[in-house]
Amino acid sequence: MLQFGENKRLAGLEFHHVGLVVESIETSISHYSALFGTENISNVYKIDSQKVNVCFVKVGPTSFIELVEPLGEDSQVYKLLKKRVSYYHVAYKVDQIIDAVKQLELLDYKAMDYFSSEAFDGKRCIFLFSPEAHLIELIER
Repeated sequence: MLQFGENKRLAGLEFHHVGLVVESIETSISHYSALFGTENISNVYKIDSQKVNVCFVKVGPTSFIELVEPLGEDSQVYKLLKKRVSYYHVAYKVDQIIDAVKQLELLDYKAMDYFSSEAFDGKRCIFLFSPEAHLIELIER
């Protein structure tokens, strides 16, 4: 049975970031630094399993924009960049990632493979497609 919190939402989902595909992470960092200040820009992380560089821009107490730069034509996000698709995914932190995936699969979400992210100290992550083909990412707390 699905577990819902008091507000009829999937238990344990906490918004973390919106991922944006960028051609140049350095150019984007320059732009977002002017908007939010350099103190709100994270280090750049190379995510080998995804073939991307990422950087986080803090836009609220626990809300971020993730800048995602493909590291070559064999990166999955390279195709999005060439199609001029910039909004990539929405990410949520969860306590029990396996349980959350099972709950989402009951709602017809399609899970991809788990991976460990250097941007989150090696924590387990996974991308899923919603029934409307929206991409979400879950990050284990």
